[in-house]
Amino acid sequence: MMVPNSHQPHAGNAQVRLNERKIVKTISLKKVSAVAVASLGFGLLSVVPANAADAYTSAATTATHYATVGTAITTTVTIAGDAGSVLTGGTVTATMTAAPSGSTAAASWTSTGIEAPFAAGGTTNNTHPTTYATNVATIAADPDGTGVALTTAKIMGTLSFTPAVAGTYTITLTLNSAFGAGAETNGTITVYAAGLAYALGDGAAVSPATTGNGIAGPANTVTVNATVNASNTRALVSVSGAGATIISNDGTALTAGATSTIVASGGTSKPIIINTPTAGTVTVSQFYESGNGTGIYASTASKTVTITVGTAAVAGGISASSSTAVMNAAATWSSTTEATVTASRTASATPVAAIKVTLAQVAGSITGSTAVTATITGSGTLLLNADDANPSAATPITGRSVSSTVSTLGEIFTVGVAPDGTSGVGTVTITAGTYTATKTVTFFGSAASYKATNVLNPTANGVATTDAVLVCAADSAGIPVVNSTIYAYSGDTTVATVETSDATEASAIATSGTIPTSHVAKTAVGCVAFDVTGLSQTTKSSVVLTFGNAATQATSTVTTTSTVNVGSVAATTVTLTTNKATYAPGEKMTVTLTFKDSAGRLVGAGVGTGTLAAALTSSASLTGDALFATANASTLGVTEITVYAPLAQGPVVFTGKTGTDATYLATAGRDLAITATATVVDANQSSLLTQIDALNAKIVALNALIAKIMKKLGVK
Repeated sequence: MMVPNSHQPHAGNAQVRLNERKIVKTISLKKVSAVAVASLGFGLLSVVPANAADAYTSAATTATHYATVGTAITTTVTIAGDAGSVLTGGTVTATMTAAPSGSTAAASWTSTGIEAPFAAGGTTNNTHPTTYATNVATIAADPDGTGVALTTAKIMGTLSFTPAVAGTYTITLTLNSAFGAGAETNGTITVYAAGLAYALGDGAAVSPATTGNGIAGPANTVTVNATVNASNTRALVSVSGAGATIISNDGTALTAGATSTIVASGGTSKPIIINTPTAGTVTVSQFYESGNGTGIYASTASKTVTITVGTAAVAGGISASSSTAVMNAAATWSSTTEATVTASRTASATPVAAIKVTLAQVAGSITGSTAVTATITGSGTLLLNADDANPSAATPITGRSVSSTVSTLGEIFTVGVAPDGTSGVGTVTITAGTYTATKTVTFFGSAASYKATNVLNPTANGVATTDAVLVCAADSAGIPVVNSTIYAYSGDTTVATVETSDATEASAIATSGTIPTSHVAKTAVGCVAFDVTGLSQTTKSSVVLTFGNAATQATSTVTTTSTVNVGSVAATTVTLTTNKATYAPGEKMTVTLTFKDSAGRLVGAGVGTGTLAAALTSSASLTGDALFATANASTLGVTEITVYAPLAQGPVVFTGKTGTDATYLATAGRDLAITATATVVDANQSSLLTQIDALNAKIVALNALIAKIMKKLGVK
């Protein structure tokens, strides 16, 4: 007797009954996009009564479904059986048994919507928790081995699948032998993914991609495949541009000059051959029918493909967009990660950089006579080799301009860059057919100069301030020098000590950490940052540090110095200032907070939490940075913002109050008013006022003269 199914099966699914047992598949489709997709009947797996000798049979239901590339299809899978059927565990495997070329998509299980007994809970023999590993759903056996009767369909998992490329997919659902003693019968799901797919010129195999650019030569042909889905069983495919016409639809020749054709593929990909008579751009568009059988097609294309028709046929050519060149900082190539190469200029035949070049085909093997050249300008010399990893292998072609052919080098080869004894940047240009790649290598000599920059004020508390001073090394040509050891010496160890030595960086470092004790300075190639420890003293505010190229200052031939301020962490005074007293309307203003300790020294670096009680206020509306808020990190004892003066003349007053933080403010520096005033003066307006005043004075004088004359004349 059949048990009523609690899940409505897809209309296209068949129910199969074998002897007294059946496994039926029921699928519900989640509509996941605006694209109309027919419901995907992956089915209901139904288990029936069995004794130890029984075999479980999955329904041999072949369901056909239609989809759109990139749109997820989600289905629930249930298991049910006739009265008395017993579930004892097993696995259900979803296998992609057929897929179009280039597809990486696979069906996968998730636990969405599962019901008992496939989730933990219930009585002992009603617990069969199901686990999911990509495409395999495993139903555990119950603890006492008695099984559980299934009389209604229960959800045991969700199966999802997203077609990656256009074409036909076959998915097989398989129950393993744990469900019964006999052979199992598999179910088959067929999915058709609609779209356009193109071939890369000169009759090459059709690419599985649904969008992209093809390349062809004039007086040539390009193949484009069209697939139509279930909701739109017919489509109109048209071509335009560069005189293109359609000469064949699925092997059937069309009338000369045809620019459109109807595709009725029913899920099967149909090849359309397009004529490309002249150079230019050809657009291929697919329009779905507005309702099956109407003969009216949408005005908006569902898919388009662009074909670039070159001035020459491209069979045997190089695809410039797909070819690659990757440089490693080593004598041989081993990594797909691009490297920045900076190396010693000392002349050597051993490369300091290895560039692997991989030429991509447009259609078939690249023509052997295609020339390959590599040149270098600036410093360095080249090695060109057919070996795909070692530019020094066998007998490389060497020089500053080297050349060969694809037949000699192959489609994968290496270019090595070696130092020639000069400092500077070597620019390497590699050309093969239409492909060009450019790489740069920097060569340096020994350090000839140092430049020191103060990054942080060390704290005068005996704790190291990390990366407080940045020192950069350059050779005689001004090129950064990497892996060069720089030594440091303190001019007064009672004020501060400094990290003894460190080597310049071969690659740039971004800033990170928290000042002052875990700060990492932004460090360029050829530079290195030194830690400085300020001592607990209040008599001196700075120390002179010297950096040299030898273990002792006396023996160093390259040196530089830096005067480093040292101060307490807590500020006793907080001063607010502007960089000028007067500004023109709209002029840039620099507003500065200066923090000094009880000895009048600029404070040591810190995050400055709670240094202000609240954000500063301004008497005029300003643009630019936000006014100082409560936390104000100071690296060199000061912190600045940039604002722009208002357009109207008059004073601009900044006001605020210091905070109460006990770490960054000494007792005497807390809860104090701070203020700064600047004036906006319009020079043009002031000049006009001056001229008006002068004119008024002249008018007054003239009036007095007129009155005097009238008096003499007796005129009243």
